[in-house]
Formats: sequence, C-alpha cells, structure tokens
Amino acid sequence: MSQRRQLSATLLSIAVVATMVGGVVLFGAAVAPAAASDHTKDEAEDLTEQSDFEVVLPAPTDHYPGDQNEANGSIEYFASGADAFEEVGAAEGLYPDFVIIDAPWIDYSECSTPNTKSFGIDRGNNNEGTQTDEDLVQRQKNVDFRDDGITIEIYDFSDFSNDPPYMAPEDAIVAAQGAGSQDGPCLTVTSEPGWYQVQGFLNGTVADNGPDEEPSENAEEAGFRLNSNYLYVCECDNEEEAREQLGPPPNEDTQSTATPEPTATPEPTPTPEDTTESTATPEPTATPEPTPTPDDTSDAEDTPEPTDAPENTPQSTDAPQTTEAQSDDDSSGMTPTAGEGPGFGPAVAILALLASALVVIRRR
Repeated sequence: MSQRRQLSATLLSIAVVATMVGGVVLFGAAVAPAAASDHTKDEAEDLTEQSDFEVVLPAPTDHYPGDQNEANGSIEYFASGADAFEEVGAAEGLYPDFVIIDAPWIDYSECSTPNTKSFGIDRGNNNEGTQTDEDLVQRQKNVDFRDDGITIEIYDFSDFSNDPPYMAPEDAIVAAQGAGSQDGPCLTVTSEPGWYQVQGFLNGTVADNGPDEEPSENAEEAGFRLNSNYLYVCECDNEEEAREQLGPPPNEDTQSTATPEPTATPEPTPTPEDTTESTATPEPTATPEPTPTPDDTSDAEDTPEPTDAPENTPQSTDAPQTTEAQSDDDSSGMTPTAGEGPGFGPAVAILALLASALVVIRRR
C-alpha cells in the first residue's frame, strides 16, 4: 500500500515537473526576441527625402475613377533608400519584419495573394521592371488586403517554419498587384478625381552581425515611413490630360506659387519716381507769379490819395455846403481839386458887396 502511495507521489511530482518545463518552453516562445512590429509606423520617422518610393498605375484605365473601373485596377511599387537605412542606424542592413502599404483612396479588399504578380527584393536595385532576385511571397507569414492598403508580416527568427530575408541598404523592394498575376486585376481606386499618394512603411531587426548571421540579442529594431510620387485619378488617357483637368500635382503647385516671388516685377516700379518728376511739372503752373496784379490793386487803393482834396476844402470855409457837393462828387469818383473848375472868383465877391451896399441904400 505504501509502495502504491510512493509511486503515486512520484508520478505526481514528475507531472508537476513536466508541466513546469512545458510552461517554461511555452513562456520562452512567447517572449522570444521581440518582433519588429513593436516599432510601429506611427512612431517611425518620415524619411521620404532620404528614400525613393515610386508607384505606377500601369494602364490608363487604372487611373479611372472607381465607379468607372471597379475591381479592375493594377499597381506597381519600387522602394529603396540607402540614406534612410543610414538614418535609422541600419547601415549594415535589415531583416524585414513588416511591410505596410497605406492608401485610403485604393480598395484592396477584393485582392488576395493570387492577385500578386511580384513581391520581392531587387539586389542592388538594378533589375528591369518588376523582376526580383529574392521572392518574399514565400516569406509572408500573414497578409491582410484591406480596403485602404495592405499589411504584410514576414517570418522572423522566432518562427520555426522559416527565417526572415536580409535586405541591404542598396537593395529595393519591388511589388505588383493586378495585371500579370494569376488572378489578374483586383483594385478599385476612389471615385473622386484628384492627385493622390501612397505611403509605405518598412521595419525590421538591424543586421548587427551582417547578412550571414542571426542578429544578436541586443540588436535594435528600426523602421521608417516614406511617401510616393503623386498619382492622378480621372478619366484621362495620360498625364497631360490629367494636368489639364486637375491642374499640376500639389508639390508642383506649391512651387509654382513660389515663382511669383521671382516675378516681382516691381523693380520697374521706379516709374513712380518718374511720376514724382512729372508731378514736378506743377512748378511751371506756378502762375501765381502773374498775380502781381494784386500789386496793381494796391495802386488802386492808393488812388484814394487824391481824396486829399477834401482836406483842402476847408479853404472855402464860407460855403460848407460845397463840401457836401464835393462828397457827392467823391462818390462818383470825379472829385475836383481845390482851385480848379468854376468856383467863386474875386470879381463875383466884389459884385456881391456892391449889390449888398445898394440894397442898404435903398432901404434907407
């Protein structure tokens, strides 16, 4: 009986140990080297200027608004960025973990892996078209074709089924969906005409031990975002027609708005200076100089000087009424001077005296 109890206790202890070991293994798998997905695209730096991300809609109808070309579009991508690798501290290269495409104006939801014509690494970025040197379709762990982009997760070193690919700074990622694939076109672009961009995101583990060895446990994660060229959406057969309908893309439009600065033709505006000179012409118009006429008027004011005659009129004090007549004459402006004209002479005065003497005699 005691042997059975001892056996049971032994089996139980073995089971507990096995469970603990299993828990350690599972826990170890759970905390395997952190995936580069921890370095999210929202935290990643925008290194568009240090990268080259070109997106192509190969057929004219791929540009047509979605209501005219539903689930019948194709697209190609070409992304590289040696300077961007240097910027994020991945000068020795990366082991990619996530490749994400964001394009709110493109609906990828009708697509699947069979609609992928190409997805891989172009070593040295020197291949023609969408040809690649290393296929990444087989390295895809999960793929999500969204209504606003694509999210691709690639195997990392914590996965037992496959290893991640190595990407050098001088390499390029090339991809294409739609025409030429097993299932053909599948994209639908927006129904709103205009100019649009695609945003790309790449992250992974820095290859601190080079391309041939697994990164160390202390290897850092790195990632960056980049924006593509502008793509037109309209019922247009080429870019020239698109520019006629939509105007230039936004990046060129901002540059053109800056051009008016050089066209600052105000330099010829010295013409206002000439106008100031022309305004100097009023100087000859200074006709006030002929206004010495007021001087003449001052002479006219001096004319009252002849009116000194009334001052002389007191000489004829015997006839004060004559001064009234003179004042009347003065009002007419014809005032005579003293001693001039027909006044009472001395002969008349004698006759007057004689006449008065005769009158006195007669009265007597």
